Amino acid sequence: MRYLKECFKYNYFKLLLMKIRKLQLVGGSSYMISLPKNWISKYKLKQGDEVILREFDDLIVIQPQIGEKEEIKVEIKEVPSFDKKFLKRFFGSIYSLGVDKIVIEQEGVGRHITDISEISHHFIGMEVLDCTNDCIILHIFTIPDFDVVTIIRRMFQILSGLMAEIETNLLLEKPKDMDVIKSRILRYEDDFDRLYLLAVRLVNRGMKKITISEWDELRFMLGSRMIAKFYEEIADIMFILSRYLWDFDLDVRKEVHEFMMELDTAFRKSFESFIKSDMRTTEEYISFVEKLSEKIQKSIDSNPEGTILKELLLQICRMLESIGEISFNKTVREMFR
Repeated sequence: MRYLKECFKYNYFKLLLMKIRKLQLVGGSSYMISLPKNWISKYKLKQGDEVILREFDDLIVIQPQIGEKEEIKVEIKEVPSFDKKFLKRFFGSIYSLGVDKIVIEQEGVGRHITDISEISHHFIGMEVLDCTNDCIILHIFTIPDFDVVTIIRRMFQILSGLMAEIETNLLLEKPKDMDVIKSRILRYEDDFDRLYLLAVRLVNRGMKKITISEWDELRFMLGSRMIAKFYEEIADIMFILSRYLWDFDLDVRKEVHEFMMELDTAFRKSFESFIKSDMRTTEEYISFVEKLSEKIQKSIDSNPEGTILKELLLQICRMLESIGEISFNKTVREMFR
């Protein structure tokens, strides 16, 4: 009975939303239908404007031709706080939404221009365009050569560089140039954070253009967002790992070094499996990560020395397994296109 009620409700609301139009023959060979006036007004369309028609099974979806030329702008009348940490999070959130222009109109906001300008440099493409005592305008420039896969590839390269940096110095006694190593690792962290936010921004902008006929593209965007997030979390774990590695004895670091070399291989396989969408490649990758997880877990169970480091590596393995599941699902989906 509940199922019948739900079906009735669904079809009832479907009928309420449905608009019936009659086909009209034009010129003896073409057919025409009228479009709802409120829909035309909503998208500010006029005679001669182009619309996009997409076929999807037994449906035709009509979409307004809205391209990159339409600027997405936010106006802020009152910034909740001018604390630098808050401003970085605040602008980062707006940036990731895919906004093109940020206009801050607030009395005396100009005196914060130094901090705002400095913070804007944390986001790829963001620049201060204008500043007065009561108004600051920031613009985020779109870079056409960037797409989500390109950004994820660069994130992968940075993570690979970070792992290589740690592996190279791991077997040394406390390196004399430890401050130099930490400085290089910090640069990796800054670059990685900027790229992650750019990846989220590109995904959010891309999803705004997706229609009902592009579910595969939507799934790809969501999968890419999840991959980028896992890479970001792996990077965070690597940064934590790098702070404590040299506090442990050489024997512990030797074991961790062996695991990291295998993790490096797993990491390269993770990107390859996502890009290739090849079932064999993906299955080999998942199997490789599962075996590595088991090996690290056995080491934790048999030798408690360095457990905190091994647990961090185990967390990375679990994230790599999740990437494998995303890649596997993507591969299966593409098999049935």
